[in-house]
Amino acid sequence: MLATPWALFALIGVPIILGIYFFRTRSRRLEVSSLFLWIDRSQAKQGGRQIKRVQFPLLIIFELLAIVLLAMAAASPMLRLESAGRPTAIILDTSYSMLAGKENETAQKRAIDDLHKLLDTEIGYPVQFIFAGSKPQLVAERAVNAADARNTLKSWNCNSPNADINAAIALTANIVSPGTKILVITDCPPADKIEREKLLWKSYGKSNDNFAITHASRTIQDDKDKLLVEITNFSNEPQNLNMTIIETKNTNILFKDQRQIQPNEMHRIRTVIKNNCGAIEIRLADDWLNLDNRVILLPPNRQPVKVKIGSFQTELQNKIKRAVEASGAGEIVQDNPEIIFDSSIPNIAADNSDAANANLTHKKIVWIVHILNEPDEKKIKSYVGPFIIDRANRIANGLSLDGVVWSCNADARVAGNVVVSAGDVPLITDERRKNNARIIHVKFNDRISTLTSNPAWPILIWNILKYRANQNAGFATNNIKLGTEAEFISALGDKKLEVTTPKNEKLSLTINTGLNVYASNASIKIPADQIGLYKVKADSGAYEFAVSALSAEESNLKNCKTETNGSWIDNETIRTDYRPIAWILLLITLAILLLHHWLISNENNK
Repeated sequence: MLATPWALFALIGVPIILGIYFFRTRSRRLEVSSLFLWIDRSQAKQGGRQIKRVQFPLLIIFELLAIVLLAMAAASPMLRLESAGRPTAIILDTSYSMLAGKENETAQKRAIDDLHKLLDTEIGYPVQFIFAGSKPQLVAERAVNAADARNTLKSWNCNSPNADINAAIALTANIVSPGTKILVITDCPPADKIEREKLLWKSYGKSNDNFAITHASRTIQDDKDKLLVEITNFSNEPQNLNMTIIETKNTNILFKDQRQIQPNEMHRIRTVIKNNCGAIEIRLADDWLNLDNRVILLPPNRQPVKVKIGSFQTELQNKIKRAVEASGAGEIVQDNPEIIFDSSIPNIAADNSDAANANLTHKKIVWIVHILNEPDEKKIKSYVGPFIIDRANRIANGLSLDGVVWSCNADARVAGNVVVSAGDVPLITDERRKNNARIIHVKFNDRISTLTSNPAWPILIWNILKYRANQNAGFATNNIKLGTEAEFISALGDKKLEVTTPKNEKLSLTINTGLNVYASNASIKIPADQIGLYKVKADSGAYEFAVSALSAEESNLKNCKTETNGSWIDNETIRTDYRPIAWILLLITLAILLLHHWLISNENNK
């Protein structure tokens, strides 16, 4: 390392010395009467303006060496001590844009090749590895030598939808000892100038054009599968789109789109998928990043919640019925309901008891929506807000009560966690019973309240039905994004899950519901860290969910570059980890100059 590299400008003396030896004196003819007065009659060859055949005496070698050594000494060379290697923290970008490129020319491959060299030269041990994805993840064991570090690199998988490098740096700074060097490996340079000491940021990306599927959804509307796809052209030039939608079971082509997409334009496609169509795959032509060119979409969950409407006055009963039918998430039934709307709490204890479920392993639990429609108007009080809403409860998702006049019997007592209240008066509560059964208490008088004539009414009914639907066995959402988690709701009696990943890896999960395995429907989170189709086998049946890479930020490769920012070198590092060797060069220069002087003296004495 050179502390003052600008001093190397002194090397300009090298061509000056060589120029003197290239140019020889051009003699002129001069007639004189005698030569006895001339001390040296030979032609001077120490300099001149005429270029002649190069003559290299021994002295020029010493002169050039002296200039080079003096310039190197002025640049203050520093020698790194082998025993002064500082511990290092290496942050590895795990986002899938690191896989952009052709075959083995990806940013990850270039980074690994460079790291193999650094591990034997500049990296100090021990090394703490941090994987920077959506959330930073520490590697449990530190690498104490280059072999350990190379083994850790084998587990570096780039399958995250993004990489929060700043969060990884902040985490690293909190866990490592002072003076630890930090190395960031990614595909894009930092957005701002690096101010932190001992931080080296190396990016290995390349700016390339890319077509990407940035959004894809499949929903049910009017008994039809409706597909929405968004494709973005991340380039500065128009590109030709070649998109195909196929049915994966028999590879039938369902839809094709070929057109020119303008620079940075997002092309939106809306189409209807035929009834009873299974999994479909959206495909784009291969380009610099292929992970965002394939999306698998499974059919959405078509099974509505079975709803029974109990005893109400005719007008309120019709309003509940219309809201359920309009939601598309419920089906009015009389037998075997999953949720009951009633003005009183029906006796369903036997259906929800442990004894009943002991022999009926996968029996469904019945929920109750208990609407306290107080008939005595003398006991009713009206509230216009402000209403307190617990947004953490699914019943309140997107619920707004602005402009609602809510009338109820304020003195009526209800159990459960308060979801909506007017001051200290609970209006909606969520009571949990055995086996994950619930009673949702709603206090309001339909004749005086404006709730049922407000948009909040269908939203409330929709939220209650979806809340119940999410408790059915299986996946509430079976098409999810990479980097999230798939939530599986087990059926009563399920004891374990067998998960098969898109890479055909097997994962076994045990369902823990406490001492009584029939106590409730358990919620199991399955990490969605691979793109493709996951298959899940439970005691109650077989299930699937699909994972897709849908991140516009990662698919945009225009900001990717290969460059180095920051430095590990500071005054403290120079003082502790390096030793100056300029004095050695000065001693060698002095010896050369003494030898040069001795040669000149001998030549003059001859």
